[in-house]
Amino acid sequence: MGHISRTIPIIKILQERGHEVITCGNKISYNIYKKEFSKIKHIEIQGYKPYYSKKESQKWAIIKQIPKFLKTIYTERKIAEKISLEQNVDIIISDNRFGFRSSKTINIYITHQLKINGPILLMKIVNLINRLFIQKFDYCWVPDFKNSLLSGKLSQSSLEKTFIGPLSRFKTTVNKTKKYKYKYLAIISGPEPQRSIFEDEIQNCFLKTNKHCAIINGQTNTKEISSGKISFYPHLETTAFKELITISELVICRSGYSSIMDLYIMQKKVLFIPTPGQTEQEYLANYHLKTHSIYYQKQGKIDLKKARFNFIQPKSETKKKLLEAAFKKVIL
Repeated sequence: MGHISRTIPIIKILQERGHEVITCGNKISYNIYKKEFSKIKHIEIQGYKPYYSKKESQKWAIIKQIPKFLKTIYTERKIAEKISLEQNVDIIISDNRFGFRSSKTINIYITHQLKINGPILLMKIVNLINRLFIQKFDYCWVPDFKNSLLSGKLSQSSLEKTFIGPLSRFKTTVNKTKKYKYKYLAIISGPEPQRSIFEDEIQNCFLKTNKHCAIINGQTNTKEISSGKISFYPHLETTAFKELITISELVICRSGYSSIMDLYIMQKKVLFIPTPGQTEQEYLANYHLKTHSIYYQKQGKIDLKKARFNFIQPKSETKKKLLEAAFKKVIL
């Protein structure tokens, strides 16, 4: 799961409507897109490359990276202008990349974070900057329902926006079964070093259960291996990913927004482990505990014997109608 997975349904719809799609991103995103779209054209560009501290507070780690982020935004703006000219692009859809827009195209920005959650002293200026960047785009698409069911206060803003429903590469709920291959499936994601810290702790927890468990490590350069009762999987394409979730009784993952959307669509019981100090994930974990009784545990204190799993009850409003309305508005 991750940002890349939520762009996959957009690409599929655009292709179904006869549009030629070019993807942009790093080598990892190319490998993922290639599994989903064998013939898609991809232009390699670098991302923001955030890094996290090993400590629970990420505030200073983020502050130190601000100059790097601003430089990347400036650079990607120039890249977008160049690509739009060379490839004769009509529309750019930017998934949380502030600088990826062009003066020669219609520009759409996708985000659920119209309000960024974090330390009070920083948030006033951070949200002002966030708002200024979003307003430079022609449209802002929010992958949620109109009542902010999944994103809570993060998507509640006076900014002009269009709710398009949750974005997920999965279209339907998972098939229910009484025979599961795995008791637990852990989906490991996010920047280092927190990704590896999370994986190590989960592996130790699984070893204590004496149950068959699986770990998706999110890597694109590894192969499927088994060690005792634990199976390790690399990043999987959509069909294989859904199959693995279907044969697993319970899911453990970060409370990242893309994961929340995927699990909402699949209606799978989950336990969240927010990244320490990642204020968005901490907010979403608390929000879904209070609103939907989705439980979470803190990294470093994971105890599967005390864990409780649940899923978000489905909403009657369909994401398809919201997304079709957004496409119609932009004449796509």
